[in-house]
Amino acid sequence: MLLACAVFLGIGQVLVGPPSKPVPDLTVVAVTALLPVIVAVRLVQTPGVASGVCGAYLLPASTVALVQPSIAPPPLLLVPAVAFDLILWLQPVHLRRLLPTHLRARHAKPSPQQPTTLRATLAGAAFGVVLAAVEVPFRLFLGGDAAAWSGASVWLAAAATALGCGALARLLTFRGTAT
Repeated sequence: MLLACAVFLGIGQVLVGPPSKPVPDLTVVAVTALLPVIVAVRLVQTPGVASGVCGAYLLPASTVALVQPSIAPPPLLLVPAVAFDLILWLQPVHLRRLLPTHLRARHAKPSPQQPTTLRATLAGAAFGVVLAAVEVPFRLFLGGDAAAWSGASVWLAAAATALGCGALARLLTFRGTAT
């Protein structure tokens, strides 16, 4: 299932292509990347699925871009996917386990929990914000136009990407009517 969603992600990224300017390209790339991730998380319902799908896409895509320099490198999707996974699945009980033993509650055990609408929306928005934060310097590093990748257009693209990805991630928590 993860590989099928990674292929779905790859097809979407090939159709969209690399972003050449922040608005609207960055938002389109983010939403196109998040859709297969949401499908995979919805179907598998296990922590780490978003990172797995993005990693399964990025390994062959990066290898092809490395071997064939005329092909643009894929967007940096792994860091936003890890942020998505952390915000979607991390519970307060997990954070308490980082405390020293004498400060922890003895009876607190993590329970399997389905993502809530709020956590899914925040995870989607984090995916968009982190992608905007890492993709802008990456595009500048690859020789992108510094005038296009700076200023108010980058802030507008980051806001639009966060809103678009947050709205799309709400689909993760919709319950079906099939029995």
